[in-house]
Amino acid sequence: MSVLNNFTVSIAKGIRRLRQNKELCDRMSGRRQHGGSEPRLKLDKCLIVSKVTRYEYEKHSHDNIPDAELEKILRKRGSDYDSMISNHREQKSFEEGVAKSLKEMGLQVEMASRLTYNDKLINWCDVVLPCGGDGTFLLAASRVRDANKPVIGFNSAPHKSVGRLCLPTWCSNDVKGALTALKEGRFRWMRRSRIRTTITCEPKLLDTITPVDLHTLHYCRYPPVRNPLDSPERVTNPGSFNTDDTNSDMATKVLPFLALNEVFIGESVTSRVSLLRLQIDNGKWTHTKSSGLCVTTGTGSTSWHYSINCLRTHSVLELMKILGEDYNMKMDTTLEKAREVAERYNQKLMFPADSEYLAYSVREYITFEEWPTPRGLRVRDRAGAVRVRSHCTDAGLVVDGSVSFPFNDGTEALLEIHPEDSLMTVQMEDALPY
Repeated sequence: MSVLNNFTVSIAKGIRRLRQNKELCDRMSGRRQHGGSEPRLKLDKCLIVSKVTRYEYEKHSHDNIPDAELEKILRKRGSDYDSMISNHREQKSFEEGVAKSLKEMGLQVEMASRLTYNDKLINWCDVVLPCGGDGTFLLAASRVRDANKPVIGFNSAPHKSVGRLCLPTWCSNDVKGALTALKEGRFRWMRRSRIRTTITCEPKLLDTITPVDLHTLHYCRYPPVRNPLDSPERVTNPGSFNTDDTNSDMATKVLPFLALNEVFIGESVTSRVSLLRLQIDNGKWTHTKSSGLCVTTGTGSTSWHYSINCLRTHSVLELMKILGEDYNMKMDTTLEKAREVAERYNQKLMFPADSEYLAYSVREYITFEEWPTPRGLRVRDRAGAVRVRSHCTDAGLVVDGSVSFPFNDGTEALLEIHPEDSLMTVQMEDALPY
């Protein structure tokens, strides 16, 4: 079995165990979040959030030029134009099929894309139905502030992607059956925690903390932003910054996007070191040099967080052999045993989607540890809240890999979980209900 297959199987097993543990706890405690029973699913007004296909992205990037001209440009560039058009038509056909099924049930339907999705449409609808994959689901979820407004995703290409945030595969193959099951209440409510980000900075800079959609631009860089109150010493020597001081003149702003998977903070140019100060819960401030910080929810713990921190089977095997050969520790050093150990370790990286805790990972932390008194902080752990101060020159705070905010020297962010920010969605059985 290849390393990639091991990786995929390990994640799948972990997700199944998380679901089983969650269901067991719910049966034992009989608890329901937010006090009281969850509401029945209302489907009178449905908002379909469509995936922006590669064709639509290219069309938008080239100022909506005629198709014939676009085709010439893309073919000359070496792109597979025929495949691009085929995938586009397949996606639009799926979305139209969902809309048709909803209208046949007597429901009102509106459609939006990444470019037209807005608060007015969200406030109008009873339920948000993203049609695409996990990326489209994350886009739809990030703008929904109402914890009682469901977001229910259809995977439009189950033969190409897993879409773990979306409904099971059979729902994509039988949209009418899935909608009927939803209308009849044949599902389980599920709450997914999300990260609220509160920014603190100089009042003059608050208006510059605006979102940039990374999916609609070819390339984006933020101009360096310097705090006008900083002296040259404080800018060039971050270690002189007094982290205990509080400035009553600073302004705060809660970002309009909630992270369902993760928040990443780091320099826009990945080869540049990210200079960040971190405070985990109410601990001491720690100055870090790294490739950036990733703060994740339980939902995101099976995604990027897992990829950053998981142990590969062959790495574990090499460690086991070192322990056996150099330290005379008797152990089974077969590949199968190494796979078992790696899987047990990797399972601990994942935690329930409704957890009140965050998990953080400092990527490629640059430190100089001297045993037995290593300095610095744990590069991976769970926390109730994470506070970050930037000493970067061209950094971004990225929500779910989609929307980025400038996060340069003098800016601070508080990342935390609030129950009222949770996302309401549903779970359905993987097998057909009939």
